[in-house]
Amino acid sequence: MKKLIITGAIILSSIFSIGAMAQMSDEDAAAAVKRRQSVFQMLAFSNGPLGQMARGSDFSAETAILGSQRVAMLAPMIADLFAADTTGNSSVTTRAADTIWANQADFAQLAQDLVDGANAAIEILQNGGDARAAVGQIGPKCGACHDRFRLD
Repeated sequence: MKKLIITGAIILSSIFSIGAMAQMSDEDAAAAVKRRQSVFQMLAFSNGPLGQMARGSDFSAETAILGSQRVAMLAPMIADLFAADTTGNSSVTTRAADTIWANQADFAQLAQDLVDGANAAIEILQNGGDARAAVGQIGPKCGACHDRFRLD
């Protein structure tokens, strides 16, 4: 399973790698936003069961670890997916704040913080910790980026 996850990460990284472009066409901007939204949907899917467990659903260490591993695999893509600046492009609808591109280093650090949080959650879960403690390592990392770089 780990081999499959790693292979998937490599393939997705290759597909999603895009360079920053000075002038972006409407079609390119739409494709960039679609890729970003796809990864965030996958992050929500991966983290969802862990959140449900923290709120009292039946606990499954295997499911919680797998979800945390997926978050750790997907989160490094975040900064790369925002390399293409889509500000000012009226053809796309996004909740990404324009401040992302003025603060790329801070944005990339918050993405790395999510990776670190997911890895900390994995360690907690592998050592017999509960879902609530694991969510405490991931949730605030998501929120920190949302508070700063996502529009309501």
